[in-house]
This record gives sequence, C-alpha cells and structure tokens, in this order.
Amino acid sequence: MSRRTISSSLSLQFFCGVLLSLLIATITFITFFILSNQLLDYTVYGDAFMRKMNDKKIVSLKDYIDERSVTKKNINQLNVWCSRGEHVYLTLYVDDKLIYESADVVNWEEDRYRLETEDSLSEYPLILSDGVSARAFLYYYSGDAYYYWSIVISSILAFVVFSLCFISFVHHKLKYIKQLKEELDILAGGDLNHPIKVIGQDELGELAFGINQMRLYILNHQAVEDKIRSSNSKLVTAMSHDLRTPLTSLLAYLELLDRGKYINEDQLKHFTKQSLSQAMRIKSMVDQLFEYFLIYSSEWEEPDLEPTDADGMFQQILGECSFSLESQNYCVISEFEPLEGQVAVNLEMIRRVFDNLYSNLLKYADKSSSIKLQLKAEQGHAILTVTNVVSPKRSERESTNIGLDTCRRIMQHHNGSFEVSEKNQLFQVILTLPLVLKQNEILKN
Repeated sequence: MSRRTISSSLSLQFFCGVLLSLLIATITFITFFILSNQLLDYTVYGDAFMRKMNDKKIVSLKDYIDERSVTKKNINQLNVWCSRGEHVYLTLYVDDKLIYESADVVNWEEDRYRLETEDSLSEYPLILSDGVSARAFLYYYSGDAYYYWSIVISSILAFVVFSLCFISFVHHKLKYIKQLKEELDILAGGDLNHPIKVIGQDELGELAFGINQMRLYILNHQAVEDKIRSSNSKLVTAMSHDLRTPLTSLLAYLELLDRGKYINEDQLKHFTKQSLSQAMRIKSMVDQLFEYFLIYSSEWEEPDLEPTDADGMFQQILGECSFSLESQNYCVISEFEPLEGQVAVNLEMIRRVFDNLYSNLLKYADKSSSIKLQLKAEQGHAILTVTNVVSPKRSERESTNIGLDTCRRIMQHHNGSFEVSEKNQLFQVILTLPLVLKQNEILKN
C-alpha cells in the first residue's frame, strides 16, 4: 500500500480538529451550565436564601410603613415599595380578608395566592401605622439575572476552551512546520546527512518524506559521482603511468633513428620494429581509454538489441576465440552444449566483450596450463564459463581492469551478468545472457 493511499488530508485533520474542539466546548458549556444551576439552586434560588431575604425584606417593609405612615386606607402606597426593585411579592390580610396584593411584576396567576394557599413559613405579623394588625405573606424572588449570567459565563468558558483546543491543534502543526524549516536550513547549509523527521501521514508528513527521499537521492548521487571521480582519477593516474613507459621507449628509438645512430640495416629494422611495437602498445591503451569513456560516459546511449540465434552466435565467436588462442600456443578445452532459443544482443558490443576476454587471456593466462571454455543452458540463461591458470609473470604486468569493468557494464545493458573470481591462482569468468524461445517453439509449447 502506497504512502499516498493511507495518508490523511491536512484539510480533513483541520476539519476534525474544529469538530473535536467544538465537541469539547459543547461538553464544557453543558457541564458548567448544569453545575452553575445546581449552585444557584443551593444559593440564590434555594429555600434558605429565600428565607433569609424574606426576613431582610420584612424589616425594610416595616421601616417603610413607619416612614410613610401607611394605614389601611392608604395601603396602596405599598406599591411604591414593591416596585422599586425589591424583588418581592406581598399580600396582606386583615381578619382573614385580602386587603393588599402587590403589583403583578412576575405574572402571577389570578387568585393564585389566597389565605388558604399561602405559605405559612413566609408569614410575618405586621402593624400598620393606624394600629391595625395584619398578616403579611412576603415572597422574595431572585429574578432571572443569575440564570442569564450562568448562560453568559458558560458560553464564554466554552469559547475559551474551544479556542485553546483549536490553537493547540494549530500550534502542533505550526511547530512541525517550524521544525521542517529549521531542518531545511540545515540541509541548505550543506549537511545532507541530517535526517528529516517525518511526523504524521498528512500533506506535511508527505512533504517531509519527499524532502527526506530527495536528500537520500542527492547523497546517493554524490556518492556515485565521488566514486566516478575517484575512478577517473585512478584511471588517469594509471594510464599516465602505463603510457609513460612505451612512450619513453618510442621516443628513444625515434631519437636514435633521427640521429642515424644505427650500425646496419638490421639494427635499423630492429629500431623500426620496436618503435612500431611501442606505438601499437600506446594505441591499445588509448583504445582502452576511449572504450572506458564510451561505456561510462553519462551521455552514452544503450545499444539497440536484436534477437540472434544463441547457439550460432556463441559457436562462431567462441570458435574464433579458440582458434586465435591455439595459434598463440595456448591449450584450449571446449565443452559446448547446444543452446535452444535466441538472445537479444548488440553484436558489436558482445564482440567487444569477447575481444576483452581474449586480450585478458593473452596477457595473464599461463601457457603451461589449459584454458577451459564451458557453454551450457540453465534456468533460461546461456552460461559461459572461462577458466584459466594465472601466469606467474602476471605481477610484472600492470592492469587498470578497464577491460573487465567494460565487460561488466556491457553485460548489464544486455540484462545479463559478468562475474569474475580468482582463487589459488585460478582465474574464472562467468558470463550469462537470458534465453528467449523462438516463435515456433512457443507455439509448440
């Protein structure tokens, strides 16, 4: 499953963050509102508080009656006291008859309060200014202000909780963005070994993952470039050293020829032959150098591969190679099994592989031992094994291994392999190419 498939959208996370913050804020509002109402029920809306306020209000009422000389005849003066924000409902009875009822400030139902329905706990004795004894029933109410304040405070608290939760979510993302910026600054400073921390599977996580992959790609690319640069440096050094010896000899022979310092025609021919030999040696090295840059150049294009009969190609090339080796006094043992099918190759490039193998055998194979060539088909591949004993004089001949590296690169482009091993002076090369059945063989199967 790809990373993009399982990744969650940052916008979806943002939406979920808003919903979660809203849910927490709603729970906070309901919880605080319920608790505040319970608190109000125990305090300003509770019976104990009501009794306490009733006692306080009745004292105020008595003071008002004495101050305004309220009698039974002007009893309506109590309307002023009841309506000036005392939050009370008052009824007065004289001889069990209702003589006063306060204004309908709280929309009481008509005839709701009569003597038989009055609350005895809210009854207070009252003496009017004319000496008339009355039974006063005083009811204090707190009003809706506290209830509304509980709604307002609950709403404010819910908003604060929502803001904190949402800011916490956004801050987490902003903190990660800031961290990414700091890590990018480190990469921009040249420290590509610093890993990018990947958190989450949203767009920011994908961005961090992509940056990290880019960092690894650049590191890998730099490692490859360093390796190529090192190889080129070693190649130039080795080729400079290899070219110096034949070039020095060539210049020496040419100088002798130019000065005419030869005794007879035989010595002249000898000098000429040696000059030609050294020139051919230099040409061979230059060809190897050209071959190396041709194969390893970044602008080199892969060759076009054409289907070729596998058995015919190997028989022809290996036959020519065997004949050439035997003409150089090498003993060649060939074990060829017939191959069925075709190989997709570029004949020019494949011949270059065998030319390098042939050149390598001429330089380093021991003439006193045989060279063994084995060809067989196994698991859908044509496998060629070349085995020879290394010459004791091999250490006296320097090598840059350009030919073997070239062979390996060419076989990779042919979807094959080129493996080299050496153990106890026994040198072995294993070359493989994938076999493809011919069309008529496919139809038969």
